[in-house]
Amino acid sequence: MSGRGEVVIRGGRRAHWLELVFDLVMVGYLGQVAHLLHGDPGWTDALVFFALFAPAWWAWVNMTLTLNLFGARITPLLWAAVTVAMLAMGIMAAAVPEAFGERAWAFAVGNAAIRLIWMLPWLAKRRSIGLPLWRPIVYSGLPAMLWLVSAFVPSPGRFVLWAVAIAVEVVLLGFLGSQTGWLQRTLDVDHLFERVSLLVVIVFGESILAAITEIDAHWTLAGGVTATLAFLAISLLAWVFFQYASGSAEAGLRRLQTDGRIGALRDAVMYLPFLLIAGIALFAAGLGTAVAEAGHELAPGAAWCIAGGIVLFYLASVVESLRYGMLWRDVALWGIPGVTLPWALVPLAAAVSAEIVVIAVVMLLVVMTGLAEANRRRLRANGRSMVAPG
Repeated sequence: MSGRGEVVIRGGRRAHWLELVFDLVMVGYLGQVAHLLHGDPGWTDALVFFALFAPAWWAWVNMTLTLNLFGARITPLLWAAVTVAMLAMGIMAAAVPEAFGERAWAFAVGNAAIRLIWMLPWLAKRRSIGLPLWRPIVYSGLPAMLWLVSAFVPSPGRFVLWAVAIAVEVVLLGFLGSQTGWLQRTLDVDHLFERVSLLVVIVFGESILAAITEIDAHWTLAGGVTATLAFLAISLLAWVFFQYASGSAEAGLRRLQTDGRIGALRDAVMYLPFLLIAGIALFAAGLGTAVAEAGHELAPGAAWCIAGGIVLFYLASVVESLRYGMLWRDVALWGIPGVTLPWALVPLAAAVSAEIVVIAVVMLLVVMTGLAEANRRRLRANGRSMVAPG
C-alpha cells in the first residue's frame, strides 16, 4: 500500500479439492431448490426458492471464509469437519421437496449441524486473532440453536425461527468491528476469487445439465432446437461473466483489500454473489421449462424466471462494479440495458411459442455481449480500466 503504510497481505493459495467436492454438494442442493421453479411458478414459489437457497448460501459462505482464514493446510480435523458439513448439506438437499412439510425437521437439523461445525475453528482460533468469545457463539451457535429448536416447533412458529436464524448471520456479518485490520492482512483474495468463480462454473454446468434432462424427457425436433438455443444462451451468459465480469472482479477485490475496504470486499464475495447465482438458477429453470414446452406457449412463470434471472445477474454485476470503485458512467452502457431490456421477454412470451422466446433471449445476450465489449474499448480509449483507479 503506497502512501498508507506497509501492510503485508498474503495471497495466492488455490482452492483445495475438498472445497470443490463441497461445492458439488452445494450445487446439488441448488438444483433441488431450482427444480421448484420448473413449469409455471408463481410469486410464492419464487419466495420459497429464495427462502430455501438463503440458509445454504450462508453455510457456503461460512465454509469458504473459515477455510480461507484457517485452511491453508487441510488437517485431518478440517477434513472431518468438511465431510460432516457435506453430509449435513446432503440431508438439507434431500429434505428440500418437503422442507415446509414432513421433512422440515431434517432440514432444520442439517442447518444446525453445519453451523455448529463452522463455529469450532473460530472458537479454537479466537484468542490468537483477538476475537471476542461472544461473536462465534452469537454468529454460529445462536443460529444453530434456533435451527435445532425449530425441529420440534410446529409451523408457522418454526419458520419464524428459521427467519431469525438467517437474519442473525446476515446482519452480524455486516458488522466487522475490530477485525477489519486483521482481515485485511489475513484474507487471501486470490482464494476467495477462485472459490466464487469455481462455484459459478459449476452452477453454469448444472444449468446445462437441466437443459439436457429436459430434452431427454421431451425428445422432439422442436425440443432439440430449443435445447440447442438454451445451451447457446447459457454459454453467452457464461461468456459475459468470465470475459468481462471475472477479470474486473479479480482486480477489484485486490484493490479493495489493499485499500482496507473490507466491508466492500465482504459485499463482493458474500452478499452480491447470492443474487448472481440465484439469477443463474432462475434463468436455467425458465430455459428448462422452455425446452419442455417447445412448440407451445411458454408459461408466464417461466418467462418471469428467464427475465428475472438475467436482471438479477446484471444487477449483481452493476452493484459489484460500483463497490469496486467504478463510476456509474463506466457501467451504465451495459448496466441499464441489463436490468431493463430482459423484462420485454415477459409480454413476448404471451404472444409467441417457447422456442421464439429463447431465440429472443439469445439475441438479447448477443446485444449485451456487444455492449460489454464496446464499454471495455471505450474505457481503454479513455485510459481507464474495468476497475477505477484508487
